[in-house]
Amino acid sequence: THFYTASGIDKNQLIKAAVLSSISDETPEGKSIIELGAIDPRSLDYKQPTFIKFTAETRSSGVDYEGIRIRKGSTDAIRNLVIQAGNIFPEDIEEQVKIISQNGGTPLVVSQNEMVLGVIELQDIIKTGIHERFERLRKMGIKTVMVTGDNPLTAKFIAEKAGVDDFIAEAKPEDKMNYIIKEQQEGRLV
Repeated sequence: THFYTASGIDKNQLIKAAVLSSISDETPEGKSIIELGAIDPRSLDYKQPTFIKFTAETRSSGVDYEGIRIRKGSTDAIRNLVIQAGNIFPEDIEEQVKIISQNGGTPLVVSQNEMVLGVIELQDIIKTGIHERFERLRKMGIKTVMVTGDNPLTAKFIAEKAGVDDFIAEAKPEDKMNYIIKEQQEGRLV
């Protein structure tokens, strides 16, 4: 796992923002970022914070305090936030996101007051033997499909490495549910 700063941004500023934005993120990713940042969140100087919990709908989390708005989330969620504010999503960060995704990592972009600070690279660990398990299921006539909130490049990498038959990327909870319902309506056991 790594932190990559946008041009002109201090790495400590990115790490502090990433940790602050992860305080109310109870996902494994949020906890990993706090651990990786190696900063005790209680030691950070912020007054009267309003924490924004991570949700699968917003695909971001954050904190607001003293006129500062920090967000951490999926590339598309933060890109939309930055562009809607009339700011530019940096090309160097766009390129880093692409590299992280092509290598099977999950890129999480961090912004402060709708300006990109940088990107965090998280790597999923694929369980040993999962490819073989999926192969056995395939021989039994069972199709495996990975439905994930990850971006398409990351999803493709992990799907190929794990050996699933198909994948659906950038899925929200309702997309996952709709996929299951559709499969069931077509007579498949899910």
